Order: sequence, then structure tokens, then C-alpha cells
Amino acid sequence: MRDFTRVNRPVSAAGSYYDTLAPWYDLLASSEKKYIQQGLELLDPQPGELILEIGFGTGYAQVQIAESVESGFSIGLDLSLKMAAIAQRKLQRIKSGTRAGLVCSDSLPIPLPANSLDAIFSSFTLELFDTPLIQDVLSECRRVLKPQGRLVAVSLFKEHPLPWMGRLYETLHNRYPRLLDCRPIPMKSLLENNGFRVIIAKNQMMWGLPVIIVQAQLDL
Repeated sequence: MRDFTRVNRPVSAAGSYYDTLAPWYDLLASSEKKYIQQGLELLDPQPGELILEIGFGTGYAQVQIAESVESGFSIGLDLSLKMAAIAQRKLQRIKSGTRAGLVCSDSLPIPLPANSLDAIFSSFTLELFDTPLIQDVLSECRRVLKPQGRLVAVSLFKEHPLPWMGRLYETLHNRYPRLLDCRPIPMKSLLENNGFRVIIAKNQMMWGLPVIIVQAQLDL
């Protein structure tokens, strides 16, 4: 696995940071939405499924998942209480509250039984965790997924030498880790080295930064 930078701030500090961003987050992250939408297309949530979203933020994807599962259930996990309040209001407006539940936590394990989930979705979230914690999160994803379950992730991507914008961003991340806590990660390698088999991988660019959208299954 190629080297990638660390996240030099505690998880608790991330919760406070995103609480501060919550009122403006939809505007600040608007450029991410088309990539999240592509991820949701790969996720393809079905009626009756139990799906977990890790890092639901202000609820952009959570609303769509909740609308799709119908007789199933969508669970959102995030560490920001103020983000969760915004997401909850969105769910209430579309009357999907009975098909979705939001959990705020900044620690593992994921509060779900083993082999219980049909799918897991995460967008621009795994790259917020420090390197050792990403592996712990993926280990928990393996535990809670059903044997034929699927994981779909959208993230900033580092597999080959980064373009100049990526190198600049990584430098700024290293210098201002509390401000730019999201950094490119080798998503495919991380999945393959932590018990997953990548089925589909789509490479995109966002403001000069590589983005990857992957669908993976447990490597049984």
C-alpha cells in the first residue's frame, strides 16, 4: 500500500468542528453531491433492506436511502449532533422518519449485531479518520455486513502519484490538519487489505482532486 498522510487531530475535535460547520455545510459541500449521487446509484437501495450510512452529515444521502428502502430501514451514524439535527429535520419533512434512525457516536464498535446489514454507504467520510482507525472501521463493517452484503464508498483517492492540485491539497492538509482534515486515501488498497473484494471502481475528478466511487463485497 502506498504511503498516505495521517489525520493529526482527535476524533472528539472533529465532532466540534463539524458542529460549527453544520449551518453552512450544504453550501460548502455542494460540489460533492454529484459524486454522492453516483455512489447511491451503485448502492441501489432496495425495499426491505437494512442499510447503514457512516457519516450521514446533514442527511443528503440519508433522505434518499430512507425513501428507497420502504419496508426496510436506514440507519445513519455520525459524530456531529448539529449535523444530525439538520438531517432529522429533512427526514421529517419527507415523512421518512419511520424508515430511518440516526445515531451520534464518535467511537467503535458500530452499535449493531453481526451479519445484520444488507449494505453500508459512506461518502467523503473514511478519509476523515486517522490511518489506524480506518482499518478498525472497515473491520467493523465486515462484522455487521451479511455475507452477501455490499459496501459503497465515495472518497478522495490516492493510488497513483497525485496531480499537482492533489499534492498541494495534501501539503495544506499536513499543515492545517484541523481545517483540512479530509485527505486522499488509497481506497481500493485499503478495502482489499481489509477483507473486501472491489467489484466496481469509478475514477472521477473534483476541482483537480481524484475521487473514487467503489462498490465492494466481503472477500469470503
